[in-house]
Amino acid sequence: MSVASRSHAPELADFRKAMGSFAAGVTVVTACHEGRLVGTTVSAFSSVSMDPPLVMVCLKRDSRTLATLSQAGTFCVNILAREQGDLAYRFAKSGADDRFALTAVEAGVCGAPLLAGCVASVECDLHAAHDGGDHEILLGRVLRVVTDEAKTPLVYVRGGFLNT
Repeated sequence: MSVASRSHAPELADFRKAMGSFAAGVTVVTACHEGRLVGTTVSAFSSVSMDPPLVMVCLKRDSRTLATLSQAGTFCVNILAREQGDLAYRFAKSGADDRFALTAVEAGVCGAPLLAGCVASVECDLHAAHDGGDHEILLGRVLRVVTDEAKTPLVYVRGGFLNT
């Protein structure tokens, strides 16, 4: 077992291994600005507040999705179902130009794409953005949710999907 001292930052590999041990749901965050659809796979997602209803997502600073989302001022967090692992991988690939080609999509109330077959879709206005190191921490004010309770969520832990 590796232990970091209090005076030094942990080794990157140790930090990554520890964070990978925390099971997380898998989402695809989408946005649309001037007809351009963007999306990326995100596991850093959480509810923040019930009143007002707020959620948090973290996106890499160099993400095309972050740039488009910032311009649009709206986004959707699509919570993936267990059978949507292929979608998670497709939207995680860097530089993939047409991630939406094989995916049924409809425009949500805020204009952001809702992906078909998800456990839930959470449509948001961009409420605030904060520095998060190499990521931007985005707070979204929830406008509308769509859920399918018959679906089981996709879960990611230790570098792979958990088969529940």
